[in-house]
Amino acid sequence: MPMRPSSASPFATAGGAQAIIGGRRIVGHLLGRRAAPPADVGDGNDATADEVRPVALVIDDSPIARMLISSILESFEVDVFEAGGSAEAQAVVATCRPDVVIVDWTLRAETATDVLDALETRFSGGLPPVVMVSASARMPTDLRATATLRKPFTPRELYAALATAFSGKGDGAAEA
Repeated sequence: MPMRPSSASPFATAGGAQAIIGGRRIVGHLLGRRAAPPADVGDGNDATADEVRPVALVIDDSPIARMLISSILESFEVDVFEAGGSAEAQAVVATCRPDVVIVDWTLRAETATDVLDALETRFSGGLPPVVMVSASARMPTDLRATATLRKPFTPRELYAALATAFSGKGDGAAEA
């Protein structure tokens, strides 16, 4: 499954760009994957040659939800792979190992638990951090979820869930 092409951030407006740019740098630091010290926010040099971007796998049966989540993640300088269910997700993890999995609780023909069960067999050493999202009033209780988000959520809430996931301090399905 190919990555979505990068696009300009829909949040890079006057007054909003600083927070998003700051968020992008912090996400990289949370993963411990930036080799160079961060550049000044206003210098216009967002990417360095020795920077490795985090990778997310977004699993949702709604193409619109995947697009929205992916757009937010891309504004944080996270590379994104998308899947509509467990079969597509398994194809993605056959070619790369994501740093975080963001999965919708209720998919058309399966649940996030089904997807995570299928993915667990593909990962040696366990699943990467999992952020569970749901539009349901009852949030999921899968203990493999590092953080949960209720749809609709803001970029700030997604960022908080990523911070929880990358820090490894989540206790089960702790809501971000």
